[in-house]
Amino acid sequence: MGLIVLVVALAGWLTSDIGPIGLTALFALSFLWFLLQAPVPCGAPIRKQGQTCRKNARGLLRGCSIEQHKWQRIRTLAVRPGLRQTRRELFPDRKTGLASLSAIVALMCTLITTTLALLGKGGG
Repeated sequence: MGLIVLVVALAGWLTSDIGPIGLTALFALSFLWFLLQAPVPCGAPIRKQGQTCRKNARGLLRGCSIEQHKWQRIRTLAVRPGLRQTRRELFPDRKTGLASLSAIVALMCTLITTTLALLGKGGG
């Protein structure tokens, strides 16, 4: 669903069919969906060195059904300062990579359209 909303928002932005406030809302909804609802593997670190949990999870920030993984997922993305480790966490496979890339695009577009709306610029 979030990917469809992102595509609609991008198409609306490119064709100027949706105003800046509508675009901001669509991009923000898409961003939140990728963070909290996109179906991805859990990815929380497990006891075996260098491996991650492969159970299904919802969203890039939420873990699987194991309670500890719910906090580990957020902690591994927010606390680790290393750029290489963050890249490995966000792009471990195609499915999670697509969700991560889409979330980054949605966040950037949300920031841009919010700025344009506040400045009174933009289509619509």
